[in-house]
Amino acid sequence: MKKSKLTVITAVFIAGAMAFGLSGCGGSGNSSNTGTQAAGSGSAGADAGQSAQAEGGAKEDSGAASGEKVLTAAVSTAWDTMMPLNTTSNYTRMICDQIYDRLTQCKADGSIEGRLAKSWETNEDSTAVTFKLHENAVWSDGEPVTADDVVFSYQMYSDPKVEAKSRYHLEYIAGVDDSGAELSEDSIEVTADDEHTVTFQLKSAMFADTFLQDIDTVFIIPKHIFEGKTAEEINAPDLWAKPVGSGPFIYDSEINGERMEFVKNPNYYLGVPKIDRLVIRVTDSASMLAGLINGDLDLIGYDSIIIDDWDMAKEQENLVTVSVPTTSYSTLIFNTDKPYLGQEVRQALSMAINRQVLVDALFQGEGEAIITPFCSLSPYYNEAVEVWYDPDQAKSMLEAAGFPFDQTLVFYISSGSSVTERIAALIVQDLQKVGVKVQIEQVDFPTLMSNMLDGKHDMGIIGSGGTMDPSESREMIHPDSSVNFCQLKDTELTDIIDKGNAELSFEARKPYFDEYQVMIRERSPMAYLYTKNVLTAYNKRVSGVAVENFNSLNWSSWNWDIEQ
Repeated sequence: MKKSKLTVITAVFIAGAMAFGLSGCGGSGNSSNTGTQAAGSGSAGADAGQSAQAEGGAKEDSGAASGEKVLTAAVSTAWDTMMPLNTTSNYTRMICDQIYDRLTQCKADGSIEGRLAKSWETNEDSTAVTFKLHENAVWSDGEPVTADDVVFSYQMYSDPKVEAKSRYHLEYIAGVDDSGAELSEDSIEVTADDEHTVTFQLKSAMFADTFLQDIDTVFIIPKHIFEGKTAEEINAPDLWAKPVGSGPFIYDSEINGERMEFVKNPNYYLGVPKIDRLVIRVTDSASMLAGLINGDLDLIGYDSIIIDDWDMAKEQENLVTVSVPTTSYSTLIFNTDKPYLGQEVRQALSMAINRQVLVDALFQGEGEAIITPFCSLSPYYNEAVEVWYDPDQAKSMLEAAGFPFDQTLVFYISSGSSVTERIAALIVQDLQKVGVKVQIEQVDFPTLMSNMLDGKHDMGIIGSGGTMDPSESREMIHPDSSVNFCQLKDTELTDIIDKGNAELSFEARKPYFDEYQVMIRERSPMAYLYTKNVLTAYNKRVSGVAVENFNSLNWSSWNWDIEQ
């Protein structure tokens, strides 16, 4: 794009976390899926969204007093920005998903359904995907949503002068580099074919649903709000403070770091939300069950009831409780750039960790020990790649590799999570048993990410929402990725992923991803630890929720309802 301004020429993700998020899912190959058509919207008029924001109020109990249907959803971590392209946090993406739309969204079973795109199809050689947009979609200020908005959004995401941590989700589109940045001004090959049709050219033939999974968290931004603005203006918070979106809800108010409130979008093309006001409240995990019992909370939007409270939760007559197996995983990142953390040392450190104890002690078995980003839910899971634990062999390997046992490893973890603290303590105990000294540094999540990207860590814990798509972890190990926390400098691992992605059937793809799992354990750029079930609950007054999809960043909140 232009160096000073963002302009549009009509020319053509993942999901994110994770604590930090890499979302999305896989599904079928050549797709032509249709989303639910809105029951009746039409154009909102220019003042519809603004008046809703003005009249929405922000008093916690005003909805009940005025007869509004108010639903309060809990999340354990606050959003980090209101700029949807400049985050890797799934908590932020859940916020943005109420305001903005994306072309498609994933379900827990790996299938993909339409959002702004009512259908799509892949060309014969699987090098391009064409989307048909809902014709009656409108922005909250009444302007129509068009293919030009989609083109503009992808040009904005790919502009290297715009701050966009989520840019890597564009990696498979022609005209950008492996980080998702445009190769030249407006070079990203996203083309508006007509007012409601847009085509994406891919870099090469590939399994189409891998591409769909990767753009799962790319939000569509209104061109008429941002066109002509400089990158500096776009990077500043002012333009994002009162967002104009096309999503199911309209931003109303917030207490930063504590709560955000929305009012329903009366013109949402997939159906007007059944609730009038949505409140998203930041709630410590240890307090979630109490909030559900006393009625302050109606559902857990993105997190778990702590395991210590699970039995009590299941005893509550007013709650529906669900244990949802997921692909969400936690992993211990190693800084591969440190000379004393060579491959043999990383293998030994990984081998010293008793993953099954983590699952049993912390989650009462509500999870699965893993050694790669694949768990047994995945059809690509390689059973031959076994989880290892052998502290005696680990110590021998460290000695043979000449590991400096007087070195104290710096271990970063995110603050605010008692589970993460307990995990880190158990890992430290395991490493101490093989003679390794560790110092835990507990910081807020943005600082953790910044410090790890700067290579200040020896180790650090990061979480991912995972996905059914076997290439999900590519973004964490490619040298050019903005989330390459392990500081890998070569593409050996991502090359095998790319070979798998170039195949167009499961049978042809699986051998490559089997080999990738062997390689990822051998290289050990990180020690994958476990997946854990989401232990979630919601009030029986709530209906229309599909909690199994929440971990896939799919609330479909316009379907939610609550009895008064």
